[in-house]
Amino acid sequence: MNPLASLVNGRAQTQMAVTSRLQYGDGLFETVAVHNGRLLLWSEHVRRLMAGMARLGLDPIDPMLLHAEAEALATGRGLAILKVVVVRGTKGRGYRPAAAATDRILTVWPWPNRPVDDLAPVFWCRTPLARQPLLAGLKHLNRLEQVLAQREFTDPYWEGLMQDTCGWVIEGTMTNLFVVEDGMLTTPILDQAGVAGIMRDQVIRRARESGMVVRQDNMTSARVMEADEVFLSNSVIGVRPVLRLAERLWRHGPITSRIAQTLRACGDAPAL
Repeated sequence: MNPLASLVNGRAQTQMAVTSRLQYGDGLFETVAVHNGRLLLWSEHVRRLMAGMARLGLDPIDPMLLHAEAEALATGRGLAILKVVVVRGTKGRGYRPAAAATDRILTVWPWPNRPVDDLAPVFWCRTPLARQPLLAGLKHLNRLEQVLAQREFTDPYWEGLMQDTCGWVIEGTMTNLFVVEDGMLTTPILDQAGVAGIMRDQVIRRARESGMVVRQDNMTSARVMEADEVFLSNSVIGVRPVLRLAERLWRHGPITSRIAQTLRACGDAPAL
C-alpha cells in the first residue's frame, strides 16, 4: 500500500524520505484519524509528540507549522489516516548524533478495513515486550517487537495481547487494553513498557467524567480472562470490544458500549 500524499520537511515527495537516523529508530510517530477533513484529537497528539521529543532530546519543531502541513494533507479527505514521523536530523553515520534540526515526514494513507467485532478474535502473543523505563510510554520508531508479534497472526485474528518479560500484560500490538471488573475500569501500568496511547488517555478521561472509577495496575493474563468486559483502544478504532480471547468468550458489554458511544459523541473517534 502506498501513501495517498507525503510531505517531507514541508515539501511534496513521491516517496518517503530515508534519513540516517531512521535505521536506529531514532524518532517518534503519531497516527492521527482524519474524518471529514478534521484531524481528530490533534492537540493531544501534538502534546504527546512534543513531550516525547523532549525526552529523546530532539530539537523542537514549530507546532503551528506542523499543523499547517497536516491540515494541507487532511483537507478534503472523508476518512483517512495521517502519519506524522519526526526523526533526529543529523549528517553522517554512527550512533552518536550531531546537533541538527529535526526532520518531519507526514503521509496520508487510506482508511484500513475493519473486520466485524464478532468475527475478529484476539489471541495471546508469545513475543514479549522488553522492560525499558527510559522509553516506556513513548511511541518511538523502534517497533520490532510488534513486528515479530504480528508475524504470529493467522486469520481470523486481528490483534494479539503482549506481556512483558516479567509476565505482566501490557497492551496489544497496536492497541491499549482495558478490563471491566465489578463496574470499575482498569488498564495496565505503562511505566516499564508499552505505549501510552492518545485514545487510552481519552478513555480514562471520559470514564472518570462519567463517574467511573479508573485504575492503572499491574495485570496478569488470568485477571484479563476473568474480567467482566475487555476492550481495546487506539486512535483509529476508537474502542473495540474483545469478544473472544483464547477459549474465553464475552458478550457485548454495557460499559464498553457506553464508552464507545461517548467517544464518538464527543468527537474523539470517527462516528462510523
